[in-house]
Amino acid sequence: MWHWPGALTDSVPPPVAHEVIEKAARAGVWVQPTLQTVYGDRSVFDPGIVDDPRYALAIPRGIIAYQHTDAAKAARQALADSYLKIAAEAPKIIGIGGARATATLELMHAAGVRLLFGSDTPAGEGIGNPPGLSERLEIQRWAEAGIPPAEILRAATLDNARAFGLAKELGSIEAGKRADLLLLSADPLSSVAAYDSTETVILNGEPLKPEALRPAN
Repeated sequence: MWHWPGALTDSVPPPVAHEVIEKAARAGVWVQPTLQTVYGDRSVFDPGIVDDPRYALAIPRGIIAYQHTDAAKAARQALADSYLKIAAEAPKIIGIGGARATATLELMHAAGVRLLFGSDTPAGEGIGNPPGLSERLEIQRWAEAGIPPAEILRAATLDNARAFGLAKELGSIEAGKRADLLLLSADPLSSVAAYDSTETVILNGEPLKPEALRPAN
């Protein structure tokens, strides 16, 4: 939904985008916006995500160490140069991509499009969509677009299960369903920051501490 006719530097959805969104709403189409995939492409020109403290919670130390080597820097520069050969405005165009994606999510929400949470990881260019962290960043993108926390939670759980025909097995907390749960010390209905307070991960009925699931362990 972030691709449309006209100038690549325009972040305002044109009428044709509104038409597609309205048709999707009327047809009851499920849509996974995957904003972070688009925002992550900015890492082609700005690899700052490597220094985000949360990066170390999702990515093995060996890969993080590599990102600081001359070889990794040369590879990133080669990728950036390939974009610049196509368009001198490439950094600006990629930067606007996220704004386009957010704008269309806002329109879809207002139109009543049925939204599903998904990350599309590890799609995109560069290093901006690391598995694990990318999903957390996607939650934040939704919140920044004005999606209420309760709708984000539902889109990531019950609605996804229903859309893929798995609601009898998972998607809500009920007797007989598979126990895949996050136990948080904060309320995810109040703020998406609650997802940073995971105390226990229950995977198919087995309780696990988050530390045990980190790359270092």
